[in-house]
Amino acid sequence: MAAQVPGSQLEGGHAVTAPAIGERHPPANPYRQVGRVAEGDRFVGRDGLVRLIQSAWQEQGRPSNVRVLGYHRTGKTSLVRRALQACPVRRTDLVSVWLDVGTHDSGADLFRSMTRQVMAEFRERARRGEKGAPDELGAINAAVQQDGNWGDLRESVRDFFKALCRHGHHVLAVLDEFDRATNTFTRLAEFQLLRSLASDPPYSLGLITISRRDIESIEVDAAGGSILGGVVATRRHVGMFTDEEADLMLARAAAVGIGLAALREEIIARTGLHPFLLELLCNRIVDLHRTTGRLDVRAAYEQEAPTFDTQFAQLRQNIEADSEGRATALLRKLAVGRPAEPESPELSRLKQMGVASSGPERVTLFSREFAHYIQMSALDQA
Repeated sequence: MAAQVPGSQLEGGHAVTAPAIGERHPPANPYRQVGRVAEGDRFVGRDGLVRLIQSAWQEQGRPSNVRVLGYHRTGKTSLVRRALQACPVRRTDLVSVWLDVGTHDSGADLFRSMTRQVMAEFRERARRGEKGAPDELGAINAAVQQDGNWGDLRESVRDFFKALCRHGHHVLAVLDEFDRATNTFTRLAEFQLLRSLASDPPYSLGLITISRRDIESIEVDAAGGSILGGVVATRRHVGMFTDEEADLMLARAAAVGIGLAALREEIIARTGLHPFLLELLCNRIVDLHRTTGRLDVRAAYEQEAPTFDTQFAQLRQNIEADSEGRATALLRKLAVGRPAEPESPELSRLKQMGVASSGPERVTLFSREFAHYIQMSALDQA
């Protein structure tokens, strides 16, 4: 469907976008940052989830432990960053550190980075005239940073967080991309140290992990056992947008004088309520409008089809890997509209992660195009 926009000035079938001399440049495409972590005005909705994440550290005392779970590009990282940045309560006794697990060569490297970030935060506070690090902490951190064996590092890290606790300081450690721990952590002892820091009384650390897979699965793949998952029991699932949040995303086009509400049904049929895919398609629709003067969802989708296919392929592979193949037949049933079997762990997870939802008559996948992709994949494998 292509909607003609009244008043568009076309030359050779394309809209004239260059401003005349003395005129202001048109406003930027409000969706141009698609694919990046959503911060500031780009972050859409999810107020309830934000408050749930913030509840981990808003009360006095030690932060609680939380695992944030969601499939690729559903906004897990954006959610936690928003919760930290928009928190109405500033605790002077709390230090927050953010670590991307995949950027660290080893578990030892990650623990050293953790204590360095704590020290950097104290230095920043001292620069602002606030209370800096306890006197003994610098020497302990120096011991952590020294090259040595695992046993020495473990004891120095423990001493570091014990000292923080003695002086009334708490730490909130966010471990993003925790799925990468299968490569970063090579021994169960590294998970055990994380568990101790996040649960034992001598320490004052709270842990937030951000991942697609459950902690237990990550631990087993990395080290052959699971011990950390037991103390990070609270799950927060990040799935698709609500209808209201999708409307907020579509409404951003008004900043450049475009109304997408009339095209909502056609857009959502292709993207579902998937945050990344919705912003991706809106971005292309706005770009095409600027060059053709038309609002053409089909043409926009055709230009982004390779990205949609890549996203769908990764989602399907992740679902199949997480279920060890048990969800493959279920996906195919849902894709063709057949009733799903009675509630199963695989179906429950698909619902929790927003891939499937219960309608008045049956369970459906999150978008028409994803259902079509699953059908075509089944034919290719037949």
